[in-house]
Amino acid sequence: MKGTTKTRGTTKTEAPKRGAVADLPADGWFDLPILYEDEGQEDMGDSDIHTRTADILFYGLQFHLGGQGPERVFTDLNLHYQPRRPKAYVSPDVMIVTPTRALPNDVSSYRVGTDGPAPSLVIEVLSERTHQQKDLTQKPRIYSRLGCREYILVDVTGKFLPERLLLKRRRPDGSWVDEQDADGGITSSFGFRVVIDPDGQVRVLNAQTGTPYARPEEAQTAVEKLAKAERAARKAEERIRALEEELARLRQKKRKRKGS
Repeated sequence: MKGTTKTRGTTKTEAPKRGAVADLPADGWFDLPILYEDEGQEDMGDSDIHTRTADILFYGLQFHLGGQGPERVFTDLNLHYQPRRPKAYVSPDVMIVTPTRALPNDVSSYRVGTDGPAPSLVIEVLSERTHQQKDLTQKPRIYSRLGCREYILVDVTGKFLPERLLLKRRRPDGSWVDEQDADGGITSSFGFRVVIDPDGQVRVLNAQTGTPYARPEEAQTAVEKLAKAERAARKAEERIRALEEELARLRQKKRKRKGS
């Protein structure tokens, strides 16, 4: 059940315009952090819990949005955000964007101002690797300046974020206000909630109905059960056909005996 939202602290950032590259003055980009996110960390892989958490969030948002609107959900996609440094990028664990042009199925990056406006929502899953990538320091400045509406931080271990779940909602002046529901979850303006289940893993739910979305392994299990049931049904149909054929053969044999 959704709890009452608690407003926590605020983190002041410089006031943005409306978030699209064209809306910002050219000299407004000079003080924006320049990141090449994976540079120097190519050999540092993500932990299992980080990968699993990002996957749950990505597929949960995919289920929630259902592909009905213009929004696209991406995971670990390079986001190029600096027009004066075209190679600068960050790689949000999950983001929601609304492209203004058709993107290929094998899209490898998203460039703000070329492919569409900045992400409206970004999720970062904290870990040793991502903590070093400025999730709590420089990225809030970048996402605020771009005009992202929501910045969600997730740390199921509590090692880097004591709250474990935190939603940073952007104010008109560019500052962030930190929000968390009374039950420890967070509620997005996109109509979904994120909570941490008793097993310690995140869960995405429909905020209005409370309906949970399947995690990847649960969806896979459901598919396997369905496939097993379909195989069993086919075998049953084959057995029924075999019995019907055997019955027809016996009846034909019986008729021949009567006729002889």
